[in-house]
This record gives sequence, structure tokens and C-alpha cells, in this order.
Amino acid sequence: MVIQKAGGYGFKSSAGPVTVGVNPASARWKKHKVSKFGSDLVLISLPDSDWNGAETATHGEKEPFVISGPGAYEVGDVTVRGYATRSDYGDVLSDVGNTVYIMDMDGIRVLILGALSSAKLPQEVRAELNEVGIVLVPVGDGTLDPKAAHELVTSIEPKAILPYAVGSDKELQAFLKAEGGEATKAGDKFTVRAKELAAMDGEVVLLS
Repeated sequence: MVIQKAGGYGFKSSAGPVTVGVNPASARWKKHKVSKFGSDLVLISLPDSDWNGAETATHGEKEPFVISGPGAYEVGDVTVRGYATRSDYGDVLSDVGNTVYIMDMDGIRVLILGALSSAKLPQEVRAELNEVGIVLVPVGDGTLDPKAAHELVTSIEPKAILPYAVGSDKELQAFLKAEGGEATKAGDKFTVRAKELAAMDGEVVLLS
């Protein structure tokens, strides 16, 4: 599996010929430049232009299947479960504003927290956390504050942690300090096989 940043708070995950876009920013997003890429599947956690740019993950002949809410889905060899959670990001103030996803891809379970603002996950999500290999965790600006983000990932005990700053860099640094201050800077992509991931123990990975 290869995980890369995809502009804004988004990522893209690839395994073989399959690419999944995760919360790509809309082309209307003004904070940073957004680059388009092709994908087979797009996961959208929040109905906000900072997070729901399915058109950004559509390029060339690839027309992705878009998932934008709770439910169970299977697209090719990728399975996804979405669960309603709370987000205080931007103007979205609702207990069902954010969708947390659990994605099984390439033999690895990935927990995608989106714009989650509360460390109290629904029980049905908790039931699946013992097998999580990678967690994508937001920090700051209406999502999890550094302390809550640290407490949540500590309770999950994933093999690898990929934080992304929604708020300030200061908040991200506070999270890293809570995690022990050490992080692997993986450059623009994190490449890992299931066997390699199994040997990790809560490694924090920063993508640029």
C-alpha cells in the first residue's frame, strides 16, 4: 500500500491498480493549490468544500465510486464501513456531520477519522479497532485537539499513525510531543506491506 497527501486534508491510497481518494479538497478550495488525480473510489467524511472534492479525484477515464456517508460498501477488493460521528469543523455542527471510515485494502485495515471532533467513538467502531493497522488522525481547528488526538490513538494502538494538521503547526507539534516527539518523515509517500506494518508499534509518520 502507498499513501500520499492529496492536497488540503486529503490523501490517496493505492494498491496495485486501485486508487482510493480520501477527503480530497474541492477545486473551490482557496487555501492551497489542489491537484487532480484519478481514483477508483472516493471517501468523503464531511459535506464541506475543504473535504468533499470528488471532482478533484476524477481524472481521465477514471470515474470513481463516491461514498459520502454511513453504510457498508464493497468496491472490487476494497471494503469500507462508514459511521456517523460529530464534527465541529467550520459550519458543520452536527452529531452526524462527520463520517469515520474503516477501510480494508491490500490486507491492511485503515481507520480514517476525517474531521472528527470527539474522541468518543461509537461502540460499533470500537468493536473493529483491535485490527486497525493505520490511523489517519486530524489535529486542531474544530477537529481533535492535540490531547484528544493523542488519547484516542493511544486507546486504538495502531501500528502506524499518520497525523494531519487541520489547525496550526503548533497544534500538530503539541500532538507529536504527546506521542513522544519522534516522527518518521516519509517525504511525499508512505509505502508499506502488511508484513512490514505488523512489525511496527505506533510509529508516527509525517507526510509532506
